[in-house]
Amino acid sequence: MRQLMSRALDKDAFAPFGQAVMEPTGAPSSAGKGFDCWFNVAELTGTNLKLGQVVAHRGDGTVAAMERHPDIEFLVPITGPIIQVVAPGRDLADATEQPRADEAIAFVLQPGEAVVVAPGVWHSAAMPVAEETLYMFAGLPHAPEPGREASPWINFERDSKVTTTNR
Repeated sequence: MRQLMSRALDKDAFAPFGQAVMEPTGAPSSAGKGFDCWFNVAELTGTNLKLGQVVAHRGDGTVAAMERHPDIEFLVPITGPIIQVVAPGRDLADATEQPRADEAIAFVLQPGEAVVVAPGVWHSAAMPVAEETLYMFAGLPHAPEPGREASPWINFERDSKVTTTNR
């Protein structure tokens, strides 16, 4: 079991896994009575993205399996901070690839922040830092990889596991 210290979301640290969307700073792109708006904070690629909601329960913070997608996945916490565990993907065409626990990283996303997980990046379901938390995601439904029709959730190599701890 590898223990991961969850780290605050940071654009540079998350860049190998996709795009980090931070709380806005600087002048807004537009504004009106009662609002400031920042356009173009991230790029969502793909067509027919579907919106989903998850109510996440903390549990013990253990991650034993991850999934990956052939397109992006956008995640944003709504009611509280979430922990998102990611690991590099190598070859989306390799249906035997497994995520590696020794390469997993845990990021804490605060409400007002979000991530766009790049295609092929291994990721867990997000979990709350403390209590039950609602988060939303946008992505494309995808067919299971060949040989993995039963579930898109793939165990870490050597059946390793990681557990998350918030700093």
